[in-house]
Amino acid sequence: MLQLDKSKYQMGMINLAKETYRNNGILGFYRGYTALLLFTPAKNSVRFAAYEFASTNVFTDKKNKMSTFGCGLVAGCAEAIAVVTP
Repeated sequence: MLQLDKSKYQMGMINLAKETYRNNGILGFYRGYTALLLFTPAKNSVRFAAYEFASTNVFTDKKNKMSTFGCGLVAGCAEAIAVVTP
């Protein structure tokens, strides 16, 4: 809200918090929080499963920086494709 509306941006953070509380109550601060709560477990499970798969099957050599980077790259791509993009 603060970044999108220029008049809200000029109010400042404290006055905007007061206005949010005045208009929406305490639950106004948690608006949009349900999306975070719904998608975080899915993102984490896909990320960690893909990392383990990559470390077991793809990058089987010794644990060095490049294999760790490759496993993280596979995990991030899997997470982005399976959970974030749809």
